[in-house]
Amino acid sequence: MASDPLKQTGAVTCIFILAIGSLMIASCRHYSLGLRRDAERVRTPYFPTITAENLNNEKVTLPEDFNGNPLLVLVAYKQKQQTNINTWLDRMDEIESAIPGVQIIETPTISSGKWGWMAGFIDGGMRSGIPDTEARARTITLYTDVSLFNQALNIESVDTIYAVLLDRDGEIVEMVAGDYTPAKLDTLRPN
Repeated sequence: MASDPLKQTGAVTCIFILAIGSLMIASCRHYSLGLRRDAERVRTPYFPTITAENLNNEKVTLPEDFNGNPLLVLVAYKQKQQTNINTWLDRMDEIESAIPGVQIIETPTISSGKWGWMAGFIDGGMRSGIPDTEARARTITLYTDVSLFNQALNIESVDTIYAVLLDRDGEIVEMVAGDYTPAKLDTLRPN
């Protein structure tokens, strides 16, 4: 009895679809926000606790892993906002002089519900475009509930970027929206 080529093709297609589906599920990422509930941190804005991976595939918990030094978090929501982020990254020396001991990171912030299943592909694309391991280490993609993240920070729009300065304890000192300007750096500069 000869086998039916149409059935074989269907079986191969089914196996292929299952394999791709498994890979997509395996690469799916969602990092839950640790929305702080203790009384003194109920106020907003605050930077929520979130564990994610940088582009070197290292797990990082924000803001705790950066406690001890000021931290400037550059928050972006859309790929086209990288040029806005670069206005800050191009001024790293000036920022580091103005805010002694500051660490600077960028956090592409992406809806896990919509794009979490593509996390491996998205991060791989970013990784391939950033050959410098230090730049990869400071790029931490947040796959999360963007509306809850923004609610914690009192951010109303994803149409611009934000520079959020945290003190050595992870508390927000100041936040500014948009491209770098000397005036915005002065606003972030500790007194």
